[in-house]
Amino acid sequence: MKTSFKTYLSAGALAFTILLAACHSRPKDSTDVADSANKKNIAADDSARRAQVMTTDSANRSKTALQQDAAKFLVKSYESGMYEIQLSQMAAQKGLDQDVKNLAATLVSDHTAINKNINAIAASANFILPTAPDQDHQKDLQDISKLTGSDFDKKYINTIVDGHEKSVSSYKDAYKNLAASDTKTFAGETLPKIEDHLAMAKKVKDRIK
Repeated sequence: MKTSFKTYLSAGALAFTILLAACHSRPKDSTDVADSANKKNIAADDSARRAQVMTTDSANRSKTALQQDAAKFLVKSYESGMYEIQLSQMAAQKGLDQDVKNLAATLVSDHTAINKNINAIAASANFILPTAPDQDHQKDLQDISKLTGSDFDKKYINTIVDGHEKSVSSYKDAYKNLAASDTKTFAGETLPKIEDHLAMAKKVKDRIK
């Protein structure tokens, strides 16, 4: 049986379309996957809850939104913690200034404990956490690892200060706006530790700049 030229042309166009779509697709990092999975799971739980309990649609939407905010906060905090642990492990070895090395050791210990708490809360709430820093943070780790001496120290301490300023804001927002929950309690109890980290990092930054 002969195959027409149009058939070959159509098959070629289809293959090109599939190839083009594959080229433009970007693999999601584990933070994106965790956020997406948590959103789906919370939505599923909300649907089941509405089937069992007679509540208003607005009340359900409000509760779901608060759960999603809690999940996003935990995911963001956990991912940031992983990044700072890996960066500080690097600084503990490569750092030139002793204060930088001491701060790095403190952050490794404290953020390991903080992430352990996040993991326990997420497990009890059936939230999914990322398994590695996101792509931007992984690139940062690669770039910073290429620095040495005082250049490394300055980049490290600037990164830690910037990161903890954002974390302080995130923890304050979570404690203020989340509904009463283990996540809200965690945010309130952990905030002073994050603020201590920021104060220590700023002192080191002011001395070595």
